[in-house]
Amino acid sequence: MTAAQLEGRKRSDAFDLTLARGRELGIVLLDLRGSPLEKPKVELAELRRALVEVAVRGLREGTPLHAILLDLVRKLFESPLSQLGVTLLRCSAVDARVEVTTAGMPPVACAHPNGRVTLHGVGVPPLTALTHTPAPIELAPLVWGSTWLAASDGFARGPDLGSLVEQLANQLDLGSVGMHLSQEPPDTLKDLVAKLPAAAARNDREDATLVLLAADPSARLQSGIEPTRSLP
Repeated sequence: MTAAQLEGRKRSDAFDLTLARGRELGIVLLDLRGSPLEKPKVELAELRRALVEVAVRGLREGTPLHAILLDLVRKLFESPLSQLGVTLLRCSAVDARVEVTTAGMPPVACAHPNGRVTLHGVGVPPLTALTHTPAPIELAPLVWGSTWLAASDGFARGPDLGSLVEQLANQLDLGSVGMHLSQEPPDTLKDLVAKLPAAAARNDREDATLVLLAADPSARLQSGIEPTRSLP
């Protein structure tokens, strides 16, 4: 969505998801920005699609997240001056855990059933063709009844992206209505998001993507996870 027109065509973001082995849900959120000083070997739109394919394939094949990040860096050789913001999530119903990594993107917020919001992912720079060390990987419990919110950097601007994302999670009241919102079509959120202060990007060329993922409490009974293995 753009700041000027929520229905506007996305300019730099890309999003996809994959289901691996029937038990792992992988989510990819990318923000590719090229340099006006560079004429890349491929069009940015084509490169964006290729980057998504690299990330989705890695998640589907069970590749460690840090290795997926390095594969994305190698793909950026086709546009060396470009910067790539990335958020990767892998949710396992078998282990009841979530793997998260972010680079050049706001942290991922998790709204727990009791309303508490925790942030996951650290504020490291975007990936470039010169990135040597991938972003850290964080492990968090998959709490049944929680809702995860991932936002691209066009949505939250400022020195403390974490506080802005946490504010958004609280304003959306994800602790109590996250399950409902995640099952509704995107249009349901438009009026609500348009009223939030953080929804205004820097200019009408900015775009933002929001991803909601809810951990359905009833799915716990179907996952094979023993109650003692699931955190409250």
